[in-house]
Amino acid sequence: MPSVIKRINDYNAGIPPALHELKWRALKSSPFSFYRGTCHLFAADFVKLYKYKPKVKAWICGDLHFENFGSFKGENRLVYFDLNDFDEGILAGPEPEVCRFLTSIIIAAGQMKVSGIPLHKALHDIMGAYTSTLQSGKALMLEEEVAHGEFKKYFEQVSTFDHDAFIAKRTYKEKGALLLKIDDVHFMALSDSRKSAIYEGVKKLLDNNDRFRHLVFQDAAFRIAGTGSLGLERYCVLCYSKKKGKHYLIDIKESRPSCYSSDIKIKQPKFRNDAERTNLIAYMMQFNAPAFMASVDIDGIWFRVRELQRVADKMTLADFGTDFSSFIAVARQMAVLIAYAHIRSSGHMGSSTADDLKAFAKKKQWQQDIIELSSTLAAKNIKYYQQYLKVE
Repeated sequence: MPSVIKRINDYNAGIPPALHELKWRALKSSPFSFYRGTCHLFAADFVKLYKYKPKVKAWICGDLHFENFGSFKGENRLVYFDLNDFDEGILAGPEPEVCRFLTSIIIAAGQMKVSGIPLHKALHDIMGAYTSTLQSGKALMLEEEVAHGEFKKYFEQVSTFDHDAFIAKRTYKEKGALLLKIDDVHFMALSDSRKSAIYEGVKKLLDNNDRFRHLVFQDAAFRIAGTGSLGLERYCVLCYSKKKGKHYLIDIKESRPSCYSSDIKIKQPKFRNDAERTNLIAYMMQFNAPAFMASVDIDGIWFRVRELQRVADKMTLADFGTDFSSFIAVARQMAVLIAYAHIRSSGHMGSSTADDLKAFAKKKQWQQDIIELSSTLAAKNIKYYQQYLKVE
Protein backbone atom coordinates (compact mmCIF):
# COMPACT_ATOMS: atom_id res chain seq x y z
CA MET A 1 0.00 0.00 0.00
CA PRO A 2 1.50 3.40 -1.00
CA SER A 3 2.24 5.53 2.07
CA VAL A 4 -0.17 8.27 0.93
CA ILE A 5 -3.06 5.80 0.92
CA LYS A 6 -2.19 4.78 4.47
CA ARG A 7 -2.05 8.48 5.49
CA ILE A 8 -5.52 9.07 4.05
CA ASN A 9 -6.96 5.91 5.60
CA ASP A 10 -5.45 6.68 9.01
CA TYR A 11 -6.77 10.25 8.98
CA ASN A 12 -10.25 9.10 7.98
CA ALA A 13 -10.42 6.10 10.28
CA GLY A 14 -13.82 5.71 11.87
CA ILE A 15 -15.88 7.22 9.05
CA PRO A 16 -19.39 5.71 9.15
CA PRO A 17 -19.86 3.12 6.36
CA ALA A 18 -22.67 5.16 4.79
CA LEU A 19 -20.29 8.07 4.25
CA HIS A 20 -17.15 6.13 3.36
CA GLU A 21 -18.14 5.52 -0.27
CA LEU A 22 -19.35 9.12 -0.68
CA LYS A 23 -16.02 10.53 0.49
CA TRP A 24 -13.93 8.15 -1.57
CA ARG A 25 -15.98 8.97 -4.67
CA ALA A 26 -15.55 12.71 -4.00
CA LEU A 27 -11.78 12.37 -3.65
CA LYS A 28 -11.57 10.52 -6.96
CA SER A 29 -13.67 12.99 -8.95
CA SER A 30 -10.81 15.38 -9.87
CA PRO A 31 -7.34 16.52 -8.73
CA PHE A 32 -8.94 19.67 -7.29
CA SER A 33 -11.55 17.71 -5.32
CA PHE A 34 -8.78 15.45 -4.01
CA TYR A 35 -6.86 18.55 -2.90
CA ARG A 36 -9.95 19.94 -1.17
CA GLY A 37 -10.45 16.73 0.77
CA THR A 38 -6.86 16.13 1.91
CA CYS A 39 -5.73 19.25 3.74
CA HIS A 40 -3.92 16.99 6.22
CA LEU A 41 -1.55 15.87 3.45
CA PHE A 42 -0.81 19.48 2.53
CA ALA A 43 -0.25 20.51 6.15
CA ALA A 44 2.31 17.77 6.83
CA ASP A 45 4.10 18.22 3.48
CA PHE A 46 4.23 22.01 3.82
CA VAL A 47 5.85 21.93 7.25
CA LYS A 48 8.32 19.24 6.15
CA LEU A 49 9.39 20.95 2.92
CA TYR A 50 9.35 24.59 4.06
CA LYS A 51 11.33 23.89 7.25
CA TYR A 52 8.79 26.14 8.86
CA LYS A 53 10.09 28.75 11.32
CA PRO A 54 7.65 31.65 11.13
CA LYS A 55 9.01 35.16 11.74
CA VAL A 56 5.52 36.59 12.27
CA LYS A 57 2.34 34.96 13.57
CA ALA A 58 -1.12 35.29 12.06
CA TRP A 59 -4.49 33.64 12.47
CA ILE A 60 -5.10 31.47 9.43
CA CYS A 61 -8.18 29.54 8.33
CA GLY A 62 -5.78 26.72 7.39
CA ASP A 63 -7.72 25.23 4.46
CA LEU A 64 -7.80 28.22 2.15
CA HIS A 65 -8.39 27.07 -1.43
CA PHE A 66 -10.36 28.79 -4.19
CA GLU A 67 -13.70 27.23 -3.18
CA ASN A 68 -13.47 28.17 0.51
CA PHE A 69 -14.76 31.68 -0.09
CA GLY A 70 -18.44 32.51 -0.31
CA SER A 71 -21.26 34.83 0.59
CA PHE A 72 -23.44 34.63 3.66
CA LYS A 73 -25.91 36.72 5.60
CA GLY A 74 -24.75 38.16 8.88
CA GLU A 75 -26.87 38.75 11.96
CA ASN A 76 -27.82 42.11 10.39
CA ARG A 77 -29.12 40.14 7.34
CA LEU A 78 -26.70 41.99 5.05
CA VAL A 79 -24.75 39.88 2.54
CA TYR A 80 -20.97 39.52 2.81
CA PHE A 81 -18.42 37.73 0.64
CA ASP A 82 -15.46 36.45 2.63
CA LEU A 83 -13.42 33.47 3.79
CA ASN A 84 -15.93 30.96 5.09
CA ASP A 85 -14.33 27.76 6.41
CA PHE A 86 -12.28 27.77 9.62
CA ASP A 87 -12.28 24.11 10.69
CA GLU A 88 -8.49 23.93 10.34
CA GLY A 89 -7.90 27.41 11.80
CA ILE A 90 -4.77 27.90 13.89
CA LEU A 91 -2.19 30.48 14.99
CA ALA A 92 0.67 30.14 12.52
CA GLY A 93 2.68 32.19 10.06
CA PRO A 94 0.92 33.57 6.97
CA GLU A 95 2.96 31.32 4.66
CA PRO A 96 0.86 28.10 4.81
CA GLU A 97 -2.30 30.14 4.16
CA VAL A 98 -0.85 31.78 1.05
CA CYS A 99 0.75 28.54 -0.11
CA ARG A 100 -2.48 26.55 0.30
CA PHE A 101 -4.32 29.12 -1.82
CA LEU A 102 -1.65 29.37 -4.54
CA THR A 103 -1.40 25.58 -4.77
CA SER A 104 -5.16 25.44 -5.39
CA ILE A 105 -4.73 27.95 -8.23
CA ILE A 106 -2.02 25.81 -9.86
CA ILE A 107 -4.15 22.67 -9.61
CA ALA A 108 -7.15 24.52 -11.03
CA ALA A 109 -5.00 25.89 -13.87
CA GLY A 110 -3.93 22.35 -14.69
CA GLN A 111 -7.56 21.31 -15.07
CA MET A 112 -8.02 24.33 -17.35
CA LYS A 113 -4.95 23.22 -19.38
CA VAL A 114 -3.05 26.42 -18.51
CA SER A 115 0.65 26.41 -17.65
CA GLY A 116 3.91 28.22 -18.42
CA ILE A 117 4.09 32.01 -18.62
CA PRO A 118 0.33 32.75 -18.12
CA LEU A 119 0.31 30.71 -14.91
CA HIS A 120 3.65 32.11 -13.71
CA LYS A 121 2.38 35.68 -14.19
CA ALA A 122 -0.92 34.87 -12.47
CA LEU A 123 0.82 33.50 -9.38
CA HIS A 124 3.01 36.60 -9.06
CA ASP A 125 -0.05 38.85 -9.57
CA ILE A 126 -1.93 37.03 -6.80
CA MET A 127 1.06 37.22 -4.46
CA GLY A 128 1.41 40.93 -5.30
CA ALA A 129 -2.27 41.56 -4.48
CA TYR A 130 -1.83 39.88 -1.10
CA THR A 131 1.42 41.61 -0.10
CA SER A 132 0.44 45.09 -1.31
CA THR A 133 -2.81 44.86 0.66
CA LEU A 134 -0.94 43.62 3.72
CA GLN A 135 1.40 46.61 3.43
CA SER A 136 -1.60 48.97 3.43
CA GLY A 137 -2.31 47.88 7.00
CA LYS A 138 -6.05 48.49 6.60
CA ALA A 139 -8.73 45.80 6.54
CA LEU A 140 -11.77 46.66 4.42
CA MET A 141 -14.49 44.47 2.91
CA LEU A 142 -15.73 43.54 -0.53
CA GLU A 143 -18.78 45.74 -1.03
CA GLU A 144 -21.57 45.02 -3.45
CA GLU A 145 -21.80 48.68 -4.47
CA VAL A 146 -18.24 48.81 -5.87
CA ALA A 147 -17.92 45.22 -7.12
CA HIS A 148 -17.07 44.79 -10.79
CA GLY A 149 -16.46 41.99 -13.30
CA GLU A 150 -17.30 38.50 -12.06
CA PHE A 151 -18.03 39.80 -8.56
CA LYS A 152 -20.62 42.23 -9.89
CA LYS A 153 -22.38 39.34 -11.64
CA TYR A 154 -22.07 37.29 -8.49
CA PHE A 155 -23.66 39.91 -6.24
CA GLU A 156 -26.45 40.43 -8.77
CA GLN A 157 -27.16 36.69 -8.61
CA VAL A 158 -27.07 36.66 -4.81
CA SER A 159 -29.44 39.63 -4.63
CA THR A 160 -32.16 37.53 -6.30
CA PHE A 161 -31.98 34.91 -3.54
CA ASP A 162 -35.46 33.82 -2.43
CA HIS A 163 -35.34 32.55 1.17
CA ASP A 164 -38.76 30.88 1.00
CA ALA A 165 -37.84 29.06 -2.22
CA PHE A 166 -34.58 27.91 -0.62
CA ILE A 167 -36.50 26.39 2.29
CA ALA A 168 -39.19 24.91 0.02
CA LYS A 169 -36.57 23.11 -2.12
CA ARG A 170 -35.28 21.23 0.93
CA THR A 171 -38.59 20.46 2.66
CA TYR A 172 -42.00 18.91 2.10
CA LYS A 173 -45.31 18.90 3.94
CA GLU A 174 -46.82 15.84 5.57
CA LYS A 175 -50.05 16.04 7.54
CA GLY A 176 -49.61 19.78 7.82
CA ALA A 177 -46.06 19.54 9.18
CA LEU A 178 -42.99 20.83 7.33
CA LEU A 179 -40.20 18.21 7.20
CA LEU A 180 -36.74 17.93 5.64
CA LYS A 181 -36.47 15.98 2.36
CA ILE A 182 -34.45 12.80 2.91
CA ASP A 183 -32.69 12.05 -0.40
CA ASP A 184 -29.36 10.48 0.71
CA VAL A 185 -27.63 13.17 -1.34
CA HIS A 186 -28.08 16.23 0.87
CA PHE A 187 -29.83 14.73 3.89
CA MET A 188 -29.93 11.27 5.48
CA ALA A 189 -32.57 10.07 7.94
CA LEU A 190 -32.00 10.10 11.70
CA SER A 191 -33.60 7.93 14.36
CA ASP A 192 -36.09 9.63 16.68
CA SER A 193 -33.68 9.13 19.58
CA ARG A 194 -30.86 10.90 17.73
CA LYS A 195 -33.18 13.77 16.81
CA SER A 196 -34.12 14.10 20.46
CA ALA A 197 -30.45 14.22 21.49
CA ILE A 198 -29.78 16.99 18.94
CA TYR A 199 -32.82 18.98 20.06
CA GLU A 200 -31.76 18.59 23.68
CA GLY A 201 -28.26 19.81 22.89
CA VAL A 202 -29.37 22.81 20.86
CA LYS A 203 -32.06 23.64 23.44
CA LYS A 204 -29.26 25.07 25.60
CA LEU A 205 -28.92 27.83 23.00
CA LEU A 206 -32.62 28.65 23.24
CA ASP A 207 -32.21 29.31 26.94
CA ASN A 208 -28.89 31.16 26.88
CA ASN A 209 -28.57 32.91 23.51
CA ASP A 210 -30.86 35.71 22.31
CA ARG A 211 -30.30 34.77 18.66
CA PHE A 212 -31.97 31.37 19.24
CA ARG A 213 -34.57 32.28 21.84
CA HIS A 214 -37.55 32.45 19.46
CA LEU A 215 -36.80 29.26 17.47
CA VAL A 216 -38.92 26.11 17.49
CA PHE A 217 -37.43 22.81 16.23
CA GLN A 218 -39.48 21.04 13.56
CA ASP A 219 -37.19 18.38 12.07
CA ALA A 220 -33.58 17.21 11.90
CA ALA A 221 -31.47 15.14 9.50
CA PHE A 222 -27.88 14.07 8.95
CA ARG A 223 -26.33 16.53 6.50
CA ILE A 224 -24.04 15.42 3.66
CA ALA A 225 -21.75 18.27 2.56
CA GLY A 226 -18.16 19.23 1.83
CA THR A 227 -15.24 17.02 0.90
CA GLY A 228 -12.68 17.25 3.68
CA SER A 229 -15.42 17.31 6.31
CA LEU A 230 -17.27 14.27 4.94
CA GLY A 231 -17.21 11.75 7.75
CA LEU A 232 -17.72 14.23 10.57
CA GLU A 233 -21.00 14.22 12.46
CA ARG A 234 -23.05 16.93 10.77
CA TYR A 235 -26.72 17.75 11.14
CA CYS A 236 -29.34 20.12 9.81
CA VAL A 237 -32.20 21.31 12.01
CA LEU A 238 -35.30 22.87 10.50
CA CYS A 239 -36.46 25.69 12.78
CA TYR A 240 -39.33 28.14 12.84
CA SER A 241 -38.84 31.64 14.24
CA LYS A 242 -41.91 32.72 16.17
CA LYS A 243 -40.54 36.26 16.19
CA LYS A 244 -40.01 36.61 12.42
CA GLY A 245 -42.56 34.11 11.16
CA LYS A 246 -39.92 32.39 9.01
CA HIS A 247 -38.27 29.00 8.72
CA TYR A 248 -34.49 28.64 8.98
CA LEU A 249 -32.05 25.79 8.49
CA ILE A 250 -29.33 25.47 11.14
CA ASP A 251 -26.09 23.66 10.29
CA ILE A 252 -24.56 21.74 13.22
CA LYS A 253 -21.05 20.46 12.44
CA GLU A 254 -18.69 18.40 14.60
CA SER A 255 -15.46 20.21 15.47
CA ARG A 256 -12.16 18.40 15.70
CA PRO A 257 -8.55 19.61 16.16
CA SER A 258 -6.92 21.42 13.25
CA CYS A 259 -4.98 19.13 10.91
CA TYR A 260 -1.99 21.45 11.55
CA SER A 261 -2.07 20.92 15.30
CA SER A 262 0.61 18.22 15.38
CA ASP A 263 2.88 19.93 12.81
CA ILE A 264 2.93 23.61 13.80
CA LYS A 265 4.87 24.12 17.02
CA ILE A 266 3.66 27.64 17.85
CA LYS A 267 2.12 27.82 21.32
CA GLN A 268 -1.65 28.12 20.92
CA PRO A 269 -4.10 30.03 23.14
CA LYS A 270 -6.26 27.93 25.43
CA PHE A 271 -9.68 27.27 23.92
CA ARG A 272 -12.38 25.48 25.87
CA ASN A 273 -13.06 23.23 22.87
CA ASP A 274 -12.54 23.06 19.11
CA ALA A 275 -15.93 24.57 18.31
CA GLU A 276 -14.95 27.66 20.30
CA ARG A 277 -11.60 27.74 18.47
CA THR A 278 -13.29 27.61 15.07
CA ASN A 279 -15.86 30.28 15.91
CA LEU A 280 -13.39 32.67 17.56
CA ILE A 281 -10.99 32.47 14.63
CA ALA A 282 -13.88 33.14 12.24
CA TYR A 283 -14.99 36.07 14.42
CA MET A 284 -11.49 37.60 14.31
CA MET A 285 -10.88 37.06 10.58
CA GLN A 286 -14.26 37.80 8.98
CA PHE A 287 -15.70 41.29 8.53
CA ASN A 288 -18.97 40.08 10.04
CA ALA A 289 -20.04 36.73 11.45
CA PRO A 290 -22.68 34.50 9.79
CA ALA A 291 -26.11 34.40 11.37
CA PHE A 292 -26.76 32.07 14.33
CA MET A 293 -23.05 31.37 14.93
CA ALA A 294 -22.58 29.51 18.23
CA SER A 295 -21.16 26.30 19.71
CA VAL A 296 -22.91 23.49 21.54
CA ASP A 297 -22.11 20.22 23.31
CA ILE A 298 -24.17 17.20 22.21
CA ASP A 299 -23.47 13.98 24.09
CA GLY A 300 -19.93 15.04 24.92
CA ILE A 301 -19.00 16.16 21.37
CA TRP A 302 -18.62 19.84 20.54
CA PHE A 303 -20.33 21.21 17.46
CA ARG A 304 -20.13 24.51 15.62
CA VAL A 305 -23.54 26.01 14.84
CA ARG A 306 -24.51 28.53 12.16
CA GLU A 307 -27.29 29.22 9.68
CA LEU A 308 -27.29 26.97 6.63
CA GLN A 309 -27.39 29.08 3.50
CA ARG A 310 -27.52 27.96 -0.08
CA VAL A 311 -24.47 26.22 -1.58
CA ALA A 312 -24.76 28.35 -4.73
CA ASP A 313 -23.55 31.31 -2.66
CA LYS A 314 -19.94 30.36 -3.28
CA MET A 315 -17.80 30.53 -6.40
CA THR A 316 -16.64 27.18 -7.71
CA LEU A 317 -14.08 26.13 -10.25
CA ALA A 318 -16.90 24.84 -12.47
CA ASP A 319 -18.31 28.39 -12.74
CA PHE A 320 -15.35 29.41 -14.92
CA GLY A 321 -14.99 26.48 -17.33
CA THR A 322 -11.82 27.31 -19.29
CA ASP A 323 -12.03 31.08 -18.72
CA PHE A 324 -8.65 31.41 -16.99
CA SER A 325 -8.60 35.21 -17.26
CA SER A 326 -11.82 35.66 -15.28
CA PHE A 327 -10.76 32.95 -12.84
CA ILE A 328 -7.49 34.77 -12.05
CA ALA A 329 -9.25 38.14 -11.75
CA VAL A 330 -11.39 36.62 -9.00
CA ALA A 331 -8.38 34.90 -7.39
CA ARG A 332 -6.57 38.28 -7.16
CA GLN A 333 -9.53 39.75 -5.28
CA MET A 334 -9.59 36.70 -3.02
CA ALA A 335 -5.92 37.36 -2.22
CA VAL A 336 -6.94 40.85 -1.08
CA LEU A 337 -9.58 39.28 1.19
CA ILE A 338 -6.93 36.97 2.67
CA ALA A 339 -4.80 39.99 3.53
CA TYR A 340 -7.82 41.79 5.02
CA ALA A 341 -8.47 38.76 7.25
CA HIS A 342 -4.84 38.66 8.42
CA ILE A 343 -4.82 42.40 9.16
CA ARG A 344 -8.21 42.25 10.88
CA SER A 345 -7.06 39.51 13.25
CA SER A 346 -3.59 40.99 13.86
CA GLY A 347 -2.62 41.72 17.45
CA HIS A 348 -5.27 39.35 18.82
CA MET A 349 -4.61 36.35 21.05
CA GLY A 350 -0.91 36.00 20.22
CA SER A 351 -0.83 37.11 16.58
CA SER A 352 1.68 39.70 15.36
CA THR A 353 0.71 43.34 14.93
CA ALA A 354 -0.30 44.95 11.65
CA ASP A 355 3.06 46.75 11.61
CA ASP A 356 4.87 43.42 11.88
CA LEU A 357 2.81 42.06 8.98
CA LYS A 358 3.65 45.15 6.92
CA ALA A 359 7.37 44.59 7.42
CA PHE A 360 6.96 40.90 6.58
CA ALA A 361 5.09 41.72 3.35
CA LYS A 362 8.02 43.85 2.08
CA LYS A 363 10.45 40.93 2.11
CA LYS A 364 10.81 39.22 -1.26
CA GLN A 365 12.56 35.94 -0.55
CA TRP A 366 9.67 34.23 1.26
CA GLN A 367 7.32 35.23 -1.57
CA GLN A 368 9.46 33.51 -4.18
CA ASP A 369 9.96 30.50 -1.91
CA ILE A 370 6.21 30.10 -1.42
CA ILE A 371 5.46 30.37 -5.15
CA GLU A 372 8.06 27.68 -5.88
CA LEU A 373 6.83 25.48 -3.04
CA SER A 374 3.25 25.81 -4.30
CA SER A 375 4.34 24.27 -7.61
CA THR A 376 6.06 21.43 -5.77
CA LEU A 377 3.00 20.74 -3.63
CA ALA A 378 0.68 20.90 -6.66
CA ALA A 379 2.85 18.26 -8.35
CA LYS A 380 2.69 16.15 -5.18
CA ASN A 381 -1.10 16.44 -5.20
CA ILE A 382 -1.24 15.09 -8.77
CA LYS A 383 1.03 12.20 -7.80
CA TYR A 384 -1.09 11.41 -4.74
CA TYR A 385 -4.27 11.65 -6.81
CA GLN A 386 -2.96 9.23 -9.43
CA GLN A 387 -2.01 6.76 -6.70
CA TYR A 388 -5.44 7.14 -5.15
CA LEU A 389 -7.21 6.42 -8.44
CA LYS A 390 -5.63 2.95 -8.45
CA VAL A 391 -7.25 2.06 -5.13
CA GLU A 392 -10.32 -0.14 -5.52
